[in-house]
Amino acid sequence: MANSFIRIVQNPILRSHLDRVASKTGIEFNDLELVSALSDEIIPTMIIFEIEMENSIEFISKWKEKWPKCFLAAAVTQPDRELWMAADAAGCDLVSNRGALPNLLRKKIVSFLDGIESLTPETVCLLTKSVVNEGDGLVARLPDNPEDPICVFRIEDEYYGIRDACPHAGFALADGEFDVTTGIVTCPEHGSRFNVHSGERIQGPADYSIKTYPVKVDGDDIYVYV
Repeated sequence: MANSFIRIVQNPILRSHLDRVASKTGIEFNDLELVSALSDEIIPTMIIFEIEMENSIEFISKWKEKWPKCFLAAAVTQPDRELWMAADAAGCDLVSNRGALPNLLRKKIVSFLDGIESLTPETVCLLTKSVVNEGDGLVARLPDNPEDPICVFRIEDEYYGIRDACPHAGFALADGEFDVTTGIVTCPEHGSRFNVHSGERIQGPADYSIKTYPVKVDGDDIYVYV
């Protein structure tokens, strides 16, 4: 099946730079004006879009669920840490400012077409650092994860991994209050609340959900898949 590179970009400068990427790599963009024009008959290899478009976070989640191997690349016009983290949590593979994105994509596309690497990274399993806890609650942390710190909570026999950084201001959620009955963790600084089962934001000031990670337990060792 031929590779399908979808571009949903309105900014003329970004479109011009992406045209150069296409020229240098030999690919051809399938330009769409609206997200609704993305047909179910298409299995996209890559979707490039502007994160400021309406309902972008919702679309990222839907696209990743439907096409898990599709590389999602978002251009950011204005720095917005919370929106950036929300896009990543929803499954976006690359979020970058508008100026840097074309060059990053060029390198990624060249490596992909040359067979050097796949577009979407393979899942890896990392050993966490256990936290002394006899019962439910916080049981492990992974502070040096290359992406962002991760913490793991236990509720009875189930384990839940989440990004250990509140999307509002970055404070460690592992240091906050955790309700084992509801599975809700509260940011220790500003009070944002999240469900560790799903990552769903329950209460602000954070505007977006947090990223979750699958967890595997092997004896006394706790691993997270990233």
